[in-house]
Amino acid sequence: MADFNAFVIIFLIIFIIWLPQAIYQILVWSYWWQVKEYRLDRFWIFLKTADGRQKLGLNIIILKFIVLVFSFIYIPISLLLFFYQDLILIKDLFQKRARKPVITKRINKIYITGFFGIVLTIFAFYFLGFRRALLLGEFALILTPYVGILWTIPIVKRVKKEEIQKAKAVLSKIKPTVIGITGSYGKTTTKEFVAHLLSQKFITAKTEGSENTEFGIARKTQKNVFNGTKFFVVEMGAYKKDEIRKLADIVNPSIGIITGIEEQHLSLFGSLQDIKDAKYELIESLPKEGIALFNLTNEYCRGLYQKARQANNSWKILGYYAGQKRINFNEKPDIVLTPEKISSAGCEFELEYENENKRFYAPIKGLHLLQNLAAAILVARQFGLSWKMIKRGIETLVMPEGTMNVYRIKNNVLVIDDSRNSNPSAFSSALDYLSLIEGKKKVVITNGIIELGDSSDYIHFRLGKEMKHSIDKILLTNKDFYESFKKGLGKYIYKLVLIDERFALKNIEKILTEGNCVVLLEGRLPSLLTQKFKN
Repeated sequence: MADFNAFVIIFLIIFIIWLPQAIYQILVWSYWWQVKEYRLDRFWIFLKTADGRQKLGLNIIILKFIVLVFSFIYIPISLLLFFYQDLILIKDLFQKRARKPVITKRINKIYITGFFGIVLTIFAFYFLGFRRALLLGEFALILTPYVGILWTIPIVKRVKKEEIQKAKAVLSKIKPTVIGITGSYGKTTTKEFVAHLLSQKFITAKTEGSENTEFGIARKTQKNVFNGTKFFVVEMGAYKKDEIRKLADIVNPSIGIITGIEEQHLSLFGSLQDIKDAKYELIESLPKEGIALFNLTNEYCRGLYQKARQANNSWKILGYYAGQKRINFNEKPDIVLTPEKISSAGCEFELEYENENKRFYAPIKGLHLLQNLAAAILVARQFGLSWKMIKRGIETLVMPEGTMNVYRIKNNVLVIDDSRNSNPSAFSSALDYLSLIEGKKKVVITNGIIELGDSSDYIHFRLGKEMKHSIDKILLTNKDFYESFKKGLGKYIYKLVLIDERFALKNIEKILTEGNCVVLLEGRLPSLLTQKFKN
């Protein structure tokens, strides 16, 4: 009896110290699985990066395994490690930086799977002993989130099929004109601009935020398309070939827009040609009388434009161009936007369309956004919007959250929030916009650009080179890109500071205290950092 009581006491001590960090690990891994859309390909690429390993806490996990496997005096050493993890959890909770997934039915099932792993560990204490039970428990913490994903796949497929059928039924009944938008960049902003201009005359629905998957599109179709809807503007995303085709099969677009092609998600697609082929699936899905729009500012889109023109089809093929320098085309763009007067408040531009020249002002920050606006104006003209309606729509444009939102906070600090996402073109354009602001110290806080594959080193080198003269300080939260930025900065390496997420607030507090600066938040950053720059 005394031995059993001693076992229970030791068990309770070990389990109470082990459990909090175990629950936190399940939360963190589930969070990142959700961020990576439960896709093994995206999660595996993330896991292979130094940033991914750090955010998943892989080093401490490996250390725990080493201690449990090789240490026979395992209790005190293991308890110290578990206790250390518990302290990190307490600190993260206190700083409000503890990551946890958005609650969904699937996440709840993954949690339940993780709970069974913890229960299994409890029983293992009695049958296997403390050390082996803890080893089993640590394996369970890693595996159970993925096991939860695997056994929920049939459920997700069934629910997705039902949602898609409902969405198709809605579209079949309402019969809106569907405008599909895809590309490596600019999808969300182009969608917002197109929907906003069309809404000046027609009842217009759209997908929300950056929801551009089968699930997201199907559900937003049911939610946003109703009787009287004339247009439905749909953003379409993909990481592999055939995924755009599946999305097009849901909504049957009659108009397709390709916003631009670059190396975004190259590590998932495999090659630039695969990216071009995947985006072109939208055009191939158009009906005979469909309208295809291409961003002729982008060299890869120009190739797809020529491909569409050479296709033996009856599509109406249109091209749009926005920028300072005119490129020699085999065919003249149908609309050209040329910036004339650029300021930190917006852009005044000249528009050429058919035999007309117009001048407009748009409250947009960043010249790359003119490309998206050109697409929207071209669509608006196809459906009879007057120049008066278009002017009203342009002047009342509102940028999506986290896309070149500019605002002022304490100590005369100006913030440019471009943290929704990042791509090479947008990053460069944001730096160009930053150069328009005079009399302030310039700071860039970035996580870099993920999933660029073999192009990553060169692109970050190039961005570093762009920043070496114009930026005073660069705070980088992702050490995977440190060497590339360093090469690009050359002798200006002193401007680059690699900040650990847990200690980043000290650097940010210093910036806010000094004041009189402009801060560019470029690409997805931890909410703990971005919250410091809110009004």
